[in-house]
Amino acid sequence: MNVVFHHTDDDPELHARVTGNIENLLDDETVETDDVALVSNGGGITLLTEDSPEREAIEDLQERGVVFKQCSNTLTGIDTDEDDLIDGVELVSSGVGEVARLEAAGYVYITP
Repeated sequence: MNVVFHHTDDDPELHARVTGNIENLLDDETVETDDVALVSNGGGITLLTEDSPEREAIEDLQERGVVFKQCSNTLTGIDTDEDDLIDGVELVSSGVGEVARLEAAGYVYITP
């Protein structure tokens, strides 16, 4: 199964919740996952910046194969640079467009 998490909130508690949800999914032996991605837009960008309190969790999840994608429209809108993101975060042209594309490709949609 392929899964996409959609994260749009700048609340640190929700950052911890979404990384915990992803960890729980990966650790659940009753669920077979192929691809797991998180798409961030809007306030969710604060999860994926270098100074994120969840940086270590993000890096651990990347090592486990989770792909993190950031909306480039958000970067432009808040005048932030790609260099401010955690290494390995992919830029997509539109966060909602990427979520729609992944859902059309059969990904299960989860939002914390």
